[in-house]
Amino acid sequence: MKQNILIVDDDKDICLTLSKILNSKGFSTVIANNSESALNEIKKSAIDLVLLDVWLENSKQNGLQLLKVIKNYNPNIPIILISGHANVEIAVKAIKQGAFYFIEKPFKSEKLFLIIDRALENVFLKNKYESYKESEDDEKELIGNTILINNLKKKVKQISNTNARVLISGESGTGKNHVAKIIHNLSNRSSKPFITINCASLNEKNFDKLFFGNYNDGNKIVGYIQKASQGTIYLKEICDLESHIQGKITNFLQNETFALDNTKGEKDKFNANIRFISSTNKDLNTEVENKTLRKDLLYRLNVATLQMPSIKKRTEDIPLLINYFIDKKEKLTQKKIRISDEVYPMLQTLEWPGNVTQIKNFVDWLYILVKSSTKKIDIITANMLPNDLLNKNKDENNKENKSIMNMPIKDARKNFEKQYLINQVRRFGGNISKTANFIGMERSALHRKIKEIGVKK
Repeated sequence: MKQNILIVDDDKDICLTLSKILNSKGFSTVIANNSESALNEIKKSAIDLVLLDVWLENSKQNGLQLLKVIKNYNPNIPIILISGHANVEIAVKAIKQGAFYFIEKPFKSEKLFLIIDRALENVFLKNKYESYKESEDDEKELIGNTILINNLKKKVKQISNTNARVLISGESGTGKNHVAKIIHNLSNRSSKPFITINCASLNEKNFDKLFFGNYNDGNKIVGYIQKASQGTIYLKEICDLESHIQGKITNFLQNETFALDNTKGEKDKFNANIRFISSTNKDLNTEVENKTLRKDLLYRLNVATLQMPSIKKRTEDIPLLINYFIDKKEKLTQKKIRISDEVYPMLQTLEWPGNVTQIKNFVDWLYILVKSSTKKIDIITANMLPNDLLNKNKDENNKENKSIMNMPIKDARKNFEKQYLINQVRRFGGNISKTANFIGMERSALHRKIKEIGVKK
């Protein structure tokens, strides 16, 4: 996507010359010959950088006054001031008010290109830094190779190439935040901000200031809308929003405009160019029925839908996820651990109610457990696994053992066979073909056996 530069100068010839030069370098340009025209372009267009003349003759506002207005609207827009007859005092004042650079006419085009590149790079790095603070885990892909995950990967890639709003549903810990970040990183907005809003933190008192900003001289707050300009806002857990806030967000999504107070005490309306991604771990139909989620907000946000599968539906991915987190941890700590081969099948049969997050925490626990050097590789065996992870299975096994001891051998064999098949089917995520291949049975024979002993697929 071409970066858009607004050229503001009362000299039309200078505007046209700059426009041609910048177009030749791959930039798109917009021209304004006075402050009113410039402000209108800022309100309606996505602007990446402003070249602004200081004096702007025959204009309601000069360059320094317009600089302040633009910075109030969006502090992230880099502004380069240009003047043919300025002094050090004006240059210092401009920099203090937020100008990125002050350049005097006449100037060489090479110098202008260098300053523009630096300004845009500076914004890019700021956005990346903010994005990094949002999440330490900046992976660019989903880990897993099951049909569910591969289909999800395809859908994420398709959705990322659009500007459609996305609603991500799924249990806690399944990776909704991660997918929201992937969508942003794969989109044409990847160089722009990614802002996460924890919906539970918004309330009646702070919403307007946090969301839209506050520009009173004594208490300047940059709102999420300004921070996310041309980027992505991620609404985390939308069902936690208070009802009246849902209404305000719905109105904003409908109009995609917001208002800011200007220097005259009036309100200027600006267009918002922001993509919205939202998530929830709750059942949407139930939330709508209970009137804790507004239908109109759901319709605005739910243009494209993604459903995150729980770990119990993709147990084949458990070894891949564990090894992935081990590799990440190894790079950070230089400690080397490996899980014994016989442990993986056991881990695939365990319950993981915390999903991917719980698996990550499990790997973190392993690294706390071992006290290895950077040279030695520690092997994790079954007897080293945490008790709280194994207790549920131990309790179930103890019950099975007690009941088996009271059975004739024929019934005990049948009971063992049933439990064995339950664990194997669960291990392979309900995939009968893979289960049959592993245990050495024909697929049709396994189907009959499952039906015979009453194993649920």
